[in-house]
Amino acid sequence: MAPHRDISPDDCPSCHKVYGALEEHHTADPETWLTTEALGRIVGLKKRATQDHLAHLFAHSRIDANRRTPLGGGIGQPLLPGAQEWAANVVAPDPTCAKCLVALAAIGWEGQVHMEELAKIAGVSLRTIERHRPHLVRADLVAFRPVPIRENGKNLGRRPDRFTLLSGFTAPRLEGAALEAVPALAASIIDRVRWFVGVTDEERALAAKSVAWCLRNGWPEEALLRALDATENRQAYRPNGYLDKLLRKLPAQYVIPARQMVTQRTAPRRLDCAICDTPFKTTMPGHVLCGGAVCLRPELAVIPPSATVYKLA
Repeated sequence: MAPHRDISPDDCPSCHKVYGALEEHHTADPETWLTTEALGRIVGLKKRATQDHLAHLFAHSRIDANRRTPLGGGIGQPLLPGAQEWAANVVAPDPTCAKCLVALAAIGWEGQVHMEELAKIAGVSLRTIERHRPHLVRADLVAFRPVPIRENGKNLGRRPDRFTLLSGFTAPRLEGAALEAVPALAASIIDRVRWFVGVTDEERALAAKSVAWCLRNGWPEEALLRALDATENRQAYRPNGYLDKLLRKLPAQYVIPARQMVTQRTAPRRLDCAICDTPFKTTMPGHVLCGGAVCLRPELAVIPPSATVYKLA
């Protein structure tokens, strides 16, 4: 028979018992510390054997570093590679926060979830989720965004909150050539905010200065545009005032999403092709068309009525 350290906890009956006892205790009374001796009496093991199985469960990322908090899907359900594996190795504010983070990561790098559903996934109470959610937000490990349901100007409730797993690391401030390109980039961002219309040149210049401040602090172009242009159909009464309101909501520094930090790839973003106006998703940065560098449907090109059309003789 192979040594205990060489087998998976899934194949060890005693690990099953220890993990099951930890889960039951954590669900019933998570605030009370369960001693090794008490745990051993529950599962019928001596103290030394109990310690060995706890260490084995921790080595395989089934329990937290405190050796008492179950993580992830548990025995028989190893941590998913990617988001959940990343979450299991992150230093969270406390063990319960770590458990909540792993539960969120089981959904993905980003998604939507009701807090009641998250409590079930994490195996904790709703009150525990509400208590530890601010800890994860302050640690820059998760960003939540409410999704209200509105109809005819009335708020009819909320859909599941959107969340994005964050790395906890902020983007560095721009330097050198990137810093010199900020004014032009800020102006191009303002030009692409579709509701920012009906303003004077002076107001547009002031708006570009506000956006430039965010860019210099490390905010990437696409993240800024996504934050500003999320309400493309809004007819702002005072565009500059609304722009300032949106910018004030943004953190001073941009926290890099966990997916981007781990996979070195950004999440797909939605764009409208500048030629055929077809919506598409892409992970490519900057100005791209529906086919990348080319338009796939040039026959649907949208020609403004005021555009001058030249005909070949």
